[in-house]
Amino acid sequence: MKKAALIKNGRIVTANAEIADSFLKRFRGLMLKKSIAPDYALVISPCNQIHSFNMRFSFDAVYLSAMGEVVEIHENIKPGKVCKTVKPAKSVIEMNAFMSKRFGIKTGDTLEVKTEL
Repeated sequence: MKKAALIKNGRIVTANAEIADSFLKRFRGLMLKKSIAPDYALVISPCNQIHSFNMRFSFDAVYLSAMGEVVEIHENIKPGKVCKTVKPAKSVIEMNAFMSKRFGIKTGDTLEVKTEL
């Protein structure tokens, strides 16, 4: 997977992100992982709906528009759930539960996914 950073207002939120940009990478996502690093984020693109089948931990999902605007945030998604479709979303960022708050991400923010650091 491609390494990336998440940037908000010119400031790096995390430099420990990866982009899942193929069918297989999007399909697998975080399934079957026992855990992820506290600052890790997985960017799934294109995507506007996720599930948590075969997940082993709770996580947050940050839904982004095509322009990178945060259109919705689902916190603390438990394993075995199907999340609703977020129609304006073009990508989803998955991270550990409650990390969206720790990263200071809110609905209406704009996030840049940068692959060149």
